[in-house]
Amino acid sequence: MNNRKGGEGDDANFISTPMPGKIVKILVNEGDVVKGGETVVIVSAMKMESEYKVVKDRRIKQVLVKEGDNIDGDQALILLEEIEEK
Repeated sequence: MNNRKGGEGDDANFISTPMPGKIVKILVNEGDVVKGGETVVIVSAMKMESEYKVVKDRRIKQVLVKEGDNIDGDQALILLEEIEEK
């Protein structure tokens, strides 16, 4: 499996994939808090499965796809939000 970082840079507020594919597995639910480096979704594209990870600690704001969905390149898959410091 390839390891990929979603979104655009460290401050990304979404996970996306650069190419069309199919959602194999979603590993998070809305409201979950995930740590930087944690895989949130697995996508199959061009006969390969890629893991998409968050770069920094984030909260899952919204899951926009479901397992089995066919997706377009650069389509937002999961929306993220920063975790507020206390």
